[in-house]
Amino acid sequence: MKKLTQLNKILVIAGLGPGDFNLVSLKAIEEAKDSDMILVPRSRQNEKGMAESLIAHNVPEKILTPLLFPMTRNEKERDKIILSQLETLRPQLEASRKIFFPVIGDSMLYSTGAYLIEMMKKIFVDVDVEIRFIPGISAHSLAAACAKKFLAMSDEILSIIPGTADPEKISSVITHSDSIAIYKPTALKNIHSLIPPSAFRKIIRVDFAGIPDKEKIIEGAEALDDIDEYMSVILLWR
Repeated sequence: MKKLTQLNKILVIAGLGPGDFNLVSLKAIEEAKDSDMILVPRSRQNEKGMAESLIAHNVPEKILTPLLFPMTRNEKERDKIILSQLETLRPQLEASRKIFFPVIGDSMLYSTGAYLIEMMKKIFVDVDVEIRFIPGISAHSLAAACAKKFLAMSDEILSIIPGTADPEKISSVITHSDSIAIYKPTALKNIHSLIPPSAFRKIIRVDFAGIPDKEKIIEGAEALDDIDEYMSVILLWR
């Protein structure tokens, strides 16, 4: 594998918030404008992702380079695909001192940026790379704001759960939490047995939070029915 020789390279992983064009931070926009190369994640080759749309809207003068992040739990396959693309992009990477990578939501929570960093280490073998993180508003924070409900107060325990987690693990966390935010609820199986409506004083699902003409808020037991939108967050309070 060819080694890069350029020193003092910077990789910026920036959270752009959960989808509202107006909630992208000024810091993220400034770093994007100051970058030599902007990589944007896609889950499908020819389909723009939300992070790509958000950064294109806020920094329209910049050229964006798509990077496919396949929706698979096979880590070896995912890493192989990412690394192969980075090898193809080697000339541009080598010529860029600052590389910017936007992610949806917060850069430190369920972030594809973590996968990119690991593969970049294989590309920049002998290069001193500074990793910078820019936080973004998380989906559960925006969902709660849209619903006008505080997530937790005083000594209450708030838990964040991915719907892809093991059901037994989810059940245990729910049992020991005062309020819960569930990401990717479309992945939940037997949701009504896992989340019995009678066990909660409030249930809210927010679809497309912060996106005009798409945002939808469903309350009560109905919030657990017909969940078919990936961009949904379920909020629960005991």
